[in-house]
Amino acid sequence: MLAISVFLAATVGSVVFTASSDLTQRTPTVARSTGEFVTGPSGGCGENTVTIRHAGGDPVPADELEIAVAIADADARLVDLPVPGTALSASNTDDPDNAVYDYCVGGVIANGGQRWSAGRVIRFQLNAGGGTVEPGDSIEVRVVHTPSNGVLAAVELTARR
Repeated sequence: MLAISVFLAATVGSVVFTASSDLTQRTPTVARSTGEFVTGPSGGCGENTVTIRHAGGDPVPADELEIAVAIADADARLVDLPVPGTALSASNTDDPDNAVYDYCVGGVIANGGQRWSAGRVIRFQLNAGGGTVEPGDSIEVRVVHTPSNGVLAAVELTARR
């Protein structure tokens, strides 16, 4: 009976320890980030380009990032990053409203990825063809650390002409 109790205690303890180590995943600290929304051509992309710049703090591998975007009546998420080139595939977007233009991403989430660190950017283009961005619209962008589900950066931009 004692052996069974010890075995059960060890089993439960190892399960709890494993689960708790997953819960304590540390979210990296990005001290500050800045954003920019450009309505004209920018960095090889066309109109409506969003750029989020890491201004300081911990570097984060691109494969640990997701980008959540909210505009007017549309939400999108860029997932499974980085992409091998400069275009998103269907597996890289959760975008039912077609808010993100699939053929123009840049910075650390493109070309196989890099670490998002001080001075480096995340760049993507919103889909202007569908009329998703109008002057005065608020554009909310969150950079999410996928292992911890913590928000690394939250930037609110305003569309201007």
